[in-house]
Amino acid sequence: MFKLLNLNNLNLILKPMRQRVNYVSLIVLLALFLGVKVQAQTIADRITKRDVQPKAERMPNVINTLLHDEYAPAISPDGRTLVYQSNEGGKTWEYYRLWHSMRDTVTGFWTKPAPIDEINGDFKQGDIYGGPALSYDGKTLYFFAKMGDGGSEDLYHSMKGADGKWSKPEKVPGSVNSGEYEGFPSISPDGMFLYFMRMKDGSSSSSSTSTAGAETSKKDSKSSAAKTCYKMMVAKRKLDGSFGEPMELPSPIPGDCDKHVRIMPDGQSLFFSSTRTWLSPKDSKDFDLYYSMMQPGGAWTAPVMTDMSPWVRTTMYSYQPDMLVSVAPNDNPHVLAYFSSYRGASHELFTYPLQERFKPKRTCWFNATVVDSSDGKKLKPVVKVTNLTRDPLSYDKNSDEGKFKTVLTEGNKYRFLFELEDYEPVTFVVDLTKDMSEWECSKMVKMRKKGVQATVSVKDGLTNELIAESNADIKPDDSNGKVSEFKKTGPGQFFALLMPGTTYTANGTADQYEPASISLDLKNKVAGDTINREIFLFDLSKIVFQNINFETARPRTLVEKELDVALLPKARAELDKVYKFLTDYPRVSIRIEAHTDDRSSDEFNQGLSERRAAAAKYYLTKVKGIAESRLEVRAFGEKSPTVPNTTPANWALNRRVEFKPMIKR
Repeated sequence: MFKLLNLNNLNLILKPMRQRVNYVSLIVLLALFLGVKVQAQTIADRITKRDVQPKAERMPNVINTLLHDEYAPAISPDGRTLVYQSNEGGKTWEYYRLWHSMRDTVTGFWTKPAPIDEINGDFKQGDIYGGPALSYDGKTLYFFAKMGDGGSEDLYHSMKGADGKWSKPEKVPGSVNSGEYEGFPSISPDGMFLYFMRMKDGSSSSSSTSTAGAETSKKDSKSSAAKTCYKMMVAKRKLDGSFGEPMELPSPIPGDCDKHVRIMPDGQSLFFSSTRTWLSPKDSKDFDLYYSMMQPGGAWTAPVMTDMSPWVRTTMYSYQPDMLVSVAPNDNPHVLAYFSSYRGASHELFTYPLQERFKPKRTCWFNATVVDSSDGKKLKPVVKVTNLTRDPLSYDKNSDEGKFKTVLTEGNKYRFLFELEDYEPVTFVVDLTKDMSEWECSKMVKMRKKGVQATVSVKDGLTNELIAESNADIKPDDSNGKVSEFKKTGPGQFFALLMPGTTYTANGTADQYEPASISLDLKNKVAGDTINREIFLFDLSKIVFQNINFETARPRTLVEKELDVALLPKARAELDKVYKFLTDYPRVSIRIEAHTDDRSSDEFNQGLSERRAAAAKYYLTKVKGIAESRLEVRAFGEKSPTVPNTTPANWALNRRVEFKPMIKR
């Protein structure tokens, strides 16, 4: 009984112990599981950041020279041309000039760098040339310079000529240079927005500011008291090519101490350097690289560091100042970022294949051919480019003769408006929010003149040929008319741009020709219509008819039978010639002039001349069918003899009817 009791007591004691052991086992197993999971997570992080992400690479020794500063790289979009500033060759570290190198497309090696002598010019100790930035087409180089004693750094540019050489530097036109420090320009791909940095009010001004625009003195790069701070500015290009008043980049971009803003090849994302440690998990005062992008609607995203885990060595981050990013978007297979970094001895240049989130959007060169719709003449309109997705990136730009070029960016929709005086505006939309295969990066723009396009030709009425030495003019018949353009376009040809809805008179003249006019009725015309009209001129000296004669005192009356009988066969033959001329040239009229000799009273002779004119008119209208409106009759009696009335022969010559061609009005 005692043993049984003891066993029961023992079970009562051991049961809760076994339960506690099970709980402990579970706790141990859970701890082991969590440890394995944590270790697996740590390994995954290490693989992701150390083995998958590419590393920043120092550029080769042909670029980065021992104990010299290589600074502010500017790379062309294809990655083949590198421009940067360096103090190589100087007696002191302040000797900054512009250098360039080319990359061989076959070997990938960089050529030995050389100073750009066309820009550096008569460089003297104390001068500074730095902060280069290439335009998207590679034809313009922006930089800052300080020349001679005193003064401050200003922004300059230089153009590459057809011979591949750079022009003499000139200050960037407009309002970007204030007389204070301006440096490190960066131009948008469309060439319309210039970004740069300007001394921040109240910032310290150390000697390093006026040299490389460098971040801090090298021996004290982490001292916040030594660093120089700047405002990041942007200025918009105006129609005359100059830049307007610059504005500081809006919130949330400005921070504690910023500098070196660089716009990317897409025109809507940028890198800059800043000491805003509140965004970084480390405690450091050196300048690190930050990134921001303009969102649809126009607001900028909050700046982010190029990597949020700065202790990982496989990013663009270093514990020393990093800055001045330049991107080669077309440098396949990777999009490389070129940037400057100070690694303890000197500034050097590095490259880094950009992570997907930092890559600039794809772009296209938009090319428009602009011509007159009627004659194909090359035109130079003003083009208003409205970014319907990001309105702050809209701009107005002059086109070249017959050509308009700009850079458009993926993810944006653009409205184009082509405007030119005396032409109807042309507008259309280019949508880059679609698949890339549907992008329209070229356009034929045919602009139609406002009003009615009138072409007037001045021709010889007999030969129907253009009169080369003729003149013409067009005048409105009332105040509603307007001739906004009139010019001679060729021998005997004239062009005018006329306001529709009214009438005009076109006049034509030429030496030895009778002047003529025609009416241009545009009451039923609208803008964009075209009309072609002809003015026929006649050299009346070339139109000669023989006079017709009558027997004495004939015709005696105005009765048609008498008029018909009075016409002699020879007179009828000449009248038939007049008839044929009138049918061949329907724009010509004939004036019939009748005369007599002086062998009777003035009253009788006047009546006789009227009857003789009536006889000629009767034959042409009643017999031959010429419209009376084309004939004009004049009777002169004995007042205009051709020869003296002294002999019977002369009397016969003076009894005549003459025919004078006239231009029909």
